[in-house]
Amino acid sequence: MDNAGIYATTRCELVRLASRLDDAKTERSVQALPGWSVHDAFAHLVGVCADVADARMEGAGTPEWSDRQVRLRNGSSLATIVEEWEERGPELDRWLRAQGDTSTMFVVFDVWNHQHDIRSTVDEPRGSDDGRVAYLVDRAWPSYGDRYATLGAPPLRIVGTRKSYLLGTGEPGATLRAEDYELLRILFGRRSRAQIEQADWSDDPAPYVDAIHLFDLPERDLFD
Repeated sequence: MDNAGIYATTRCELVRLASRLDDAKTERSVQALPGWSVHDAFAHLVGVCADVADARMEGAGTPEWSDRQVRLRNGSSLATIVEEWEERGPELDRWLRAQGDTSTMFVVFDVWNHQHDIRSTVDEPRGSDDGRVAYLVDRAWPSYGDRYATLGAPPLRIVGTRKSYLLGTGEPGATLRAEDYELLRILFGRRSRAQIEQADWSDDPAPYVDAIHLFDLPERDLFD
């Protein structure tokens, strides 16, 4: 399993999902992505594909970069957007294979999270895991350690489905236990503060909550 394989598999699943969506579901608001509909989420994913393939990376990851991708496709139907993805997707597959896995994780983290944002919005079940969650969680939390260390939170042990991860240096003051899937959704800001606090903590979560997510937390609970 590698980044190129995960991206291609997830893209194909989303293309098949799009073919089943009616107009009402296409226009549903995605709670995890305030201000975006399902149509907008697909537009962003296709925009990332095109921008990376075309080396249009100035401002990559910023709201302005993402919003531009959505605006460019505002007047296109979901079918047209998906056609663009089917055409450009193999280009990104080749780029991912050429670059290797170290510097391209942002692409697979993005497509994987948005797949679940979209699926939960259109009432699609999560589906069975084929190893993608294990692959992603094993890369997400260790790579997050440097950022965590700059945020001033005490050392924390994260215990997932198969492995544990230490954030910070020294003896951990608390342990958070969760399934690997939940750990990914927490890290990428897909769980509310209340949901994180209600997780399986060995001690008071207050010193840690603000330091264990990359994106702003939703105001309401998210379920997927």
